[in-house]
Amino acid sequence: MGINTPSATFTRFYVPDLQGEDFWTYTDEKLRAGIFSEPDENQTQTAGFASWEDFFEPDFSYGSYKKGEYVAFNFRVDQRKVPSLVLKQFVRQEVQKYRDENEGKWPARSEKLEIQERMQEYLLSRALPQPSASEVVWNPAHNWLIFGTTGTKMLDAFLEFFEKHFRLYPQPLYHIHWALNALPLTPAQKDVLGSMVSPQSPTALSEGRFLGFDFLTWLWYFIEKMGGTIEAGDKVANIHLGERMVLVLPSDGKERVICTSQANFLHEARTALRQGKVVEELQLFIEVGENEYMLTMDSSLWAMKGLKTPKQLPDYGQEDPDGRFLEKMYFIEEVFNTVDALYLRFLSDRLTPGWDTDILPQLQKWIDGGEGAPEQAQDSSAPF
Repeated sequence: MGINTPSATFTRFYVPDLQGEDFWTYTDEKLRAGIFSEPDENQTQTAGFASWEDFFEPDFSYGSYKKGEYVAFNFRVDQRKVPSLVLKQFVRQEVQKYRDENEGKWPARSEKLEIQERMQEYLLSRALPQPSASEVVWNPAHNWLIFGTTGTKMLDAFLEFFEKHFRLYPQPLYHIHWALNALPLTPAQKDVLGSMVSPQSPTALSEGRFLGFDFLTWLWYFIEKMGGTIEAGDKVANIHLGERMVLVLPSDGKERVICTSQANFLHEARTALRQGKVVEELQLFIEVGENEYMLTMDSSLWAMKGLKTPKQLPDYGQEDPDGRFLEKMYFIEEVFNTVDALYLRFLSDRLTPGWDTDILPQLQKWIDGGEGAPEQAQDSSAPF
């Protein structure tokens, strides 16, 4: 888990430009204002920014967060918790003590609630804070930020804290926002996309998941029938299927087929396609020049999971302390360029009338193993 690991997992965000501020001065001020401090005995939780190199070190001396064009730091949360069984044991002891002092009488409901609250406060005051942290990398030149977890609680805590201190509001780069904020779509393409899913809708993530289903299923078709080669900037990337694929019925998402063995992998997956299922999660193997990558994407198109990058040198030495970090970012951006090119290529088909008349019939023939597509009306927002 995390970004700076051999198998990185993170969620992606779009961060708008600062208006009327010097970026590095502003960032230094806000990071220092939000620096992590140890919780006092009355706090159950405290959060703050900490060093990239060591999240136990809340120090940004000499602009240590600045690494080339990137901002890199940790977001740390310390929380005191009382295990429920421990609380139950102490409450039981206090209830028994109450009965011993009151001739066997059980405490009233309000009295028992008071005992529970008192024991909770007592145990919290004795509990040691449990630290956790997630890495943050921000590229202001390209307006993206990655956060090293997919966990909802940590994501929510980070966004609340970051927005409070920076007065900037990161936009999660799931399917529709990835397209609108990170890809060079034409105005006409943006209009078509907006007619399918409203980016302002509070349920846009679930409403637009069909785009993720379509993209991942199209990716399989692109790899198998179109060669899986694409230009990503000034480089050429070759895309291959990994060894894991998850398919679901788009209507409920509960009936899942998980294919993990290369021996029967494609046969099982293709059978699921013919039954009306679509790809919900897909592992990809990417080659860009001599660099090889493995990653998994799901239908939200928001997170990258288990991203394996080329092996890095163990030590860059004191002359280049940030060299390892910058090489890691080079690899991650190479992957970004590749998946951006793939999604843009997909949307160039998905957002045109030819999707219904030309592309869907080809996809259906592929799903059916070469047989003609069934004669039925196609909804432009429906999965295959």
